[in-house]
Amino acid sequence: MKARRTKLGEPRNDAPDIIGIGVCTVDYLVIVPRLPHRNENMRALHFARELGGLASIALIAAARLGATAKLITRIGDDDAGDYIRGALIDEGIDVSQLLVEAGGESHVSVIVVDEPSGDRSIMTRLPTGKPLQAQELQREDIGAARALFVDNINEATLQAAKWAREAGLHVLLDPSRPYAEIVPLLEHVTVPIVPEAWARAWMPGQPVSAVAERLCQQGAEVAVVTLGERGAVASWSGQTRAFPAFAVDVVDTTGAGDAYHGAFLYALLQGWDVPRMAEFAAAVGALNCRALGGRRALPRLDEVEVFLAQSAR
Repeated sequence: MKARRTKLGEPRNDAPDIIGIGVCTVDYLVIVPRLPHRNENMRALHFARELGGLASIALIAAARLGATAKLITRIGDDDAGDYIRGALIDEGIDVSQLLVEAGGESHVSVIVVDEPSGDRSIMTRLPTGKPLQAQELQREDIGAARALFVDNINEATLQAAKWAREAGLHVLLDPSRPYAEIVPLLEHVTVPIVPEAWARAWMPGQPVSAVAERLCQQGAEVAVVTLGERGAVASWSGQTRAFPAFAVDVVDTTGAGDAYHGAFLYALLQGWDVPRMAEFAAAVGALNCRALGGRRALPRLDEVEVFLAQSAR
């Protein structure tokens, strides 16, 4: 990999392609024949523990495709935190800035998956650690990367996004908070990729294409609204276009959107045009639905290329 340089001109051979700041969880997943009724005792079809979270799955998706990535977040010193660290290391993610809070509890989710459809219900225990602080980041680390991923607004993500834009990086957002709360962050985001529910909550009664176009009017270079099994709508350079989803045998939709974001990050680094990026990301998101959990079915690059070639035929 070519050495990157900071603004001071120092070589940075160790700089990752992508830095992510955001949610990282342990997911406990249960597949059931249908969603249970109140007070019902139901036998589960399958149970698994997996790494989850917007930032972690997006970065792992990009890493499996060939990018290098570092995750900056805070975890607790509990069993869940140990699992998070180990899983990230197994996937080749740089954890040198994975901060551990003494006595803290890490982010944990319980996910109940409906076996016939792959749809899921999620219950979350939020982490007890304090939010990441701006002073815990290094400007030269952010500027030496090629892209920044953020999923929330706080002191650290806002500062990182500002530094990233000043350094000319792509800044991709997967919002975990509503529009009104993240307006200051959007000023520095080049590629917002937002779910349909977020878009409709912001602009009720408007087509999702209008949401994508509004985000571009506000400064985004590319804006995407994801629609699950109905695909996505993207707006860029005065164009707006719908992109269909790919059909696969769905086991679990957990992490499909995160996989889409990670694939789009990888595609941005390749310099592809928007239609190619959107098709590629849709393929990765679909392929990730073939197994239980957010990362088990994340594909390698050659697998995506074969899938796209077969779909074209």
